[in-house]
This record gives sequence, structure tokens and C-alpha cells, in this order.
Amino acid sequence: MTAKEKEWITRLQMIQLQSENPYLEDYYYQEYYRRIEAKMAEEELGIRSKREPPKLTTPYITKTDSYTPVVHIEGSLGQVAVSTCYSPRRAISAVHAVQEQKDTRQQRLEILNKIEKVILLPPPPKRFMEKTQRKVEQIYSQLKWRFLPFLLVSKGKKLIARLLPFLQCESAQKILSIVTSNLPALMSRDPEEALPVLYPPLRNVIGGLTFSQLIGLLKDLTSLESLTTYECLTLACQNKFGLSLLYALLSHGEKLLSSGVPLEPSIGDFETWTDIIFQVAGQLSQCSLVEPLLLPSNLLTLFCRYLDKRTVHQLKSNME
Repeated sequence: MTAKEKEWITRLQMIQLQSENPYLEDYYYQEYYRRIEAKMAEEELGIRSKREPPKLTTPYITKTDSYTPVVHIEGSLGQVAVSTCYSPRRAISAVHAVQEQKDTRQQRLEILNKIEKVILLPPPPKRFMEKTQRKVEQIYSQLKWRFLPFLLVSKGKKLIARLLPFLQCESAQKILSIVTSNLPALMSRDPEEALPVLYPPLRNVIGGLTFSQLIGLLKDLTSLESLTTYECLTLACQNKFGLSLLYALLSHGEKLLSSGVPLEPSIGDFETWTDIIFQVAGQLSQCSLVEPLLLPSNLLTLFCRYLDKRTVHQLKSNME
């Protein structure tokens, strides 16, 4: 071999030893010479000229293309072997076969066909409905005296949310009353934020309340033995489910008042309703509100009945 060829091979091998992080990839070599340097420093303490220990000097060549090894084992010595320094062997990219997309018209026909099949399904037989009703009554009888413990568990909330649409009106309203009476406790013990699953079925239950029943639920929501009205409303306004439930109750009250149907209120219902409106409006205009699950469109109309324009404008900006 000529001297030039030997130099080329030596240079190529030295390039393989080049490292940007020598303490990670060549720990023993670096530690060995560190100890030699420390020993020589101790021996030659006080002497200006120190002999440099022999070191393996590797040439530094600017890399044109940075390459991250395909395999890197933490704590291992050296690097993964590659074919050459400048053209390392890359990982073969897996080529995924792309399926040809179906014709848009064909997809549309398939979707329409599925819709037609669902629409043309025969209604469930009477025997099936009776069996379902018996099952619902059985579940309700088992939960009758334990609704609150079930509402404190995430799975219990989901079970009751599925059960509510099948319950009779009186039974569903009883569950709604339990929720409104224990709302602060339910909100404080809901780390998984599972309460919103109850909102759609409870909103349907609220839609069937009379004015007197609505006033009773609002009383339960705003007046608890352990908390003041201000504290109850503050907690409700800072929780997505609590604020949404409060909005739903107020919205239903506005629907009843604007429907023109005789309300047949009990004694003191209108006075209680007016007091609650002022209390809620004052709280909504003062505290920071979370985003509700649903913002009824008739709430501002309700507040316009009782409040001045300036307060209504402030409420609108705070609620939106």
C-alpha cells in the first residue's frame, strides 16, 4: 500500500472515532486520561511546565448532513455500526398501501341506503316495550333510596343519565330535586367532570315542570342550610354543569311566563321568583362565569322584564 492509501485508511478510521459527546460514547477512554492528568498534576504540583499526556487526537471534519442513529441504547459504549461515515445505512421506510378511494357518488348511495334501512325498521313490539319498562322499574326500585351515593360516582351518573328518559314524570322530577338540593356536594365531588352527562335528560325533565314546581327547585338550589344564597350561586356560576342547570331553570320560567298559559301559582311564588331573578342577576354581573353547556336564547328577555338597560347590557357582556 502506498503512503497515501495508508493515510486515507487511517483518516477514515479516525473519523469513525469522532464524537460530539465523548463522555457518553467513550466513557472509559476519557475517564482513563482524566485520572492520568489528575495524577500528573499532583506529582508536578508547583512546576510550571507540565508534560502533556499522550492523547489520541481525532480530526474534526464538518458534517454536511446530521444523522441521528436509528438505534441508540442508553448507557452503551460506542455507536451503532454503519456502512460508512458519510453514507450511513438508513432504516427502510415502510410503505403503506394506499387504498383507492371509492367514488363519491357510490359513497353517497351507501350512506343513503343505510339511512333508509334505519328508517324502515319496524317499531319495537309491545312485548319488548313492556319488558323494558319492567326492567326500568326494577332498577329504579333498587336505587330509590340511594340516588345521592350513586350520583357521587362517575358510573352512577352515567347510569342515571341513561335511566332518566325511561322514567315516569314523577320519578324523574324526584331525581332532579335530589340534584338541585345537593348541587354543591355533587360539584365538589366530581373530579372527572362527569356531571354534564346528566344535563340533557335533566333539561328534558325541567321542560315538564309547572311554575310552582320550578319555584320549589330554585329554592332548593339557592337556599341550603349550610350555605347562604350568595355562596350557592357563586359555586353554581363557577361550575359548567351548575351554571347550565341554573340557566335551564330560568329559561323554562321565562317560557312559562311568556306562553300565556295560566300558571296556577301558589301563594308567594311570584315574589320568590322576582327575588331569585334579582339575586341571580346580581351574582352573574359580579363574578367570573365559566362557559355553560348551553346558553338559552331567552335569558336576556327574562332579565329585561325586571332589570334596567344598563344592568342587562352588563349581564350580556359578562354572559357572552
